[in-house]
Amino acid sequence: MLKPSDTIAVRYSEDLAQYADLRPVVRQAMTLEELLGLVLATTGKHPGRVRAHLRSGTCTYNIYRYWWEGFEIDDATLDAALARFPDPDPARRFHATACLWVRFADAQEPKPHTLTVEREEATRRRWFRRESFWDFLLALVTSKELTYQDYSYYHRADVYRAELAALDRALLLHQSRRLAPRALAERLARGFEWASLEAACGRS
Repeated sequence: MLKPSDTIAVRYSEDLAQYADLRPVVRQAMTLEELLGLVLATTGKHPGRVRAHLRSGTCTYNIYRYWWEGFEIDDATLDAALARFPDPDPARRFHATACLWVRFADAQEPKPHTLTVEREEATRRRWFRRESFWDFLLALVTSKELTYQDYSYYHRADVYRAELAALDRALLLHQSRRLAPRALAERLARGFEWASLEAACGRS
């Protein structure tokens, strides 16, 4: 049974099955809190699912696969560890200064096409433009009636959603041609009819 002060011997490598015999394996000692930060990205804050992953001894995060010797954990230790992670907060307001990315989605079922615009990419200004595409995106997001979706343990951010009207789509494409880096503008204009957006705000 794991104790709160114990460290866990974790190994990880890139999760590329076709190169399984060639990928380097990295070994790292993690605290329970560090390991939970990876597991929660898959399970969310559900003790039963978290316990099952800890027992199975494997999870994936980003492009990496992690594995360790599976272990049991008592309720008190797990509850105390999970309490250190944020909970969803529907009353939390969107803060533009904390926005990390904006993701657009079309209405295709069952799996819509999506495009994520990261802050770092969209803040780069074109020559002779005083406004960045990121400035426009924040103005678009804050003009909409946002609905709180959830807290993302993968992104470590609160996620908000809004529907897009035809005028929003037209303005998005127009401003992307004016302000966005050329490669980003081309991706946005690829032919998908963006029906909604999501925006993620990190917590300090």
